[in-house]
Amino acid sequence: MLLRFFIVLVFASPAWAAERIVSINQCADELLLNIVPLERLKSVTHFVKDPAVSFDADLASTLPGNSGRAEEVMGYAPDLVFAGDFSARSTLALLRSLNVRVVELAHPRSVGEVVDLIRQVGRETGFEQSAEALVRRLDSPPSSSVGAVTAAVYQPNGFTTGRDSLVDDILRVAGVRNVASERGLSSYARYPMELLLIDQPDLLILDPQSQGGASLAHELLRHPALAAVYSTSARLEIPPQAWACGTHHVFAAVDMIRRAAQGRAP
Repeated sequence: MLLRFFIVLVFASPAWAAERIVSINQCADELLLNIVPLERLKSVTHFVKDPAVSFDADLASTLPGNSGRAEEVMGYAPDLVFAGDFSARSTLALLRSLNVRVVELAHPRSVGEVVDLIRQVGRETGFEQSAEALVRRLDSPPSSSVGAVTAAVYQPNGFTTGRDSLVDDILRVAGVRNVASERGLSSYARYPMELLLIDQPDLLILDPQSQGGASLAHELLRHPALAAVYSTSARLEIPPQAWACGTHHVFAAVDMIRRAAQGRAP
């Protein structure tokens, strides 16, 4: 069952807060929508308005969307613009040359860094109280039973997520061992099916949106060998909306993995 976090936080405006905020990064969108009053947000990306991409599509439904172009952004006369690691450098340089304050949010590599990111958005916007309330609602200590259950994330073309990644830390916090990380695989690496079947983790974590693809890369996920080893109970589908961005939604992924691990524990 798709677990959904829907949080509405209402606070009086602080003594100082940004008045006209524009986001050109989906991950920034998700944080802002849950920390800043909607009337302060003048535009968010088109991506966050799509429910197939973001859990916050309904929150963003009344806001204008943008494609991240400088001319679009300046049309909203922002006093603060949020961007991300992969935002166009030329756009950011142009905005700064026009004396627009730009905040670039780094993609977190751990659950702890997600919490830091929430607080950073609170500080930058002037809504620290709202950010702290979100942290209190979502903070989740690491499991005390790490190692009881093993798991592997498996993606089209046999890719997985290994060590030094946000997904790896989410698995740790959820109390399971990432077999790809234990094999020394990096944050995004090929994981041959032969090795996967040898390791035979207790949980095979899949993206429900990728399993119906018609390409050869997607066919791998429907291989008879996988079907023979991994029954329905050994498969866990986590929608990309839960952890594609390093936002508060990663705690939904933590909860889903914990629940699944309880059913697979020896």
